[in-house]
Amino acid sequence: MRKSWAEYKREARKRERDRQSAQERSLNSSVFKKAFSDFCREDKRTGFGSHFLVLGSTWWDFSQDDGIEPLDPSEIDEDDQAAAFNSLGKAELVLSLLEDVVETLAHDISDFKRSEIEARIEEVKKSGLTGSNSKQALDELERLKKMRHNLNKRVRRSRPQTRAAD
Repeated sequence: MRKSWAEYKREARKRERDRQSAQERSLNSSVFKKAFSDFCREDKRTGFGSHFLVLGSTWWDFSQDDGIEPLDPSEIDEDDQAAAFNSLGKAELVLSLLEDVVETLAHDISDFKRSEIEARIEEVKKSGLTGSNSKQALDELERLKKMRHNLNKRVRRSRPQTRAAD
């Protein structure tokens, strides 16, 4: 049976995603030499532990019409606590907190990758851009600069609208 145009496009997008994933995995050993855990420990990244203190132990359960029960009540804002009095308010607060977690983690990963790319750029510059390997060094320098430029871009993910008010 003949494939539709949509099926061809779907397969092409899947091949592109697979190619990009393989490329990212190869960078983990060639460019990103330092462990991410070391980066977090050295830079004293706070992460998002306080978010999970607000979420509590049953943050994913919306089967009961009860509000949020934070592990540490001092971590949650009074307005957020008041708004999360039922399951809908709890769901909206959970969504907001998870968005914050994603944003924080994305910044940490981006900062780590940027610092590692900068370190590789310095290594290439120190190795010298003259001599028999100058073309390879210049190609590597351009590749690293392109990677650094890609990290400066913002990514937009679409998700369903959750706000009903005007």
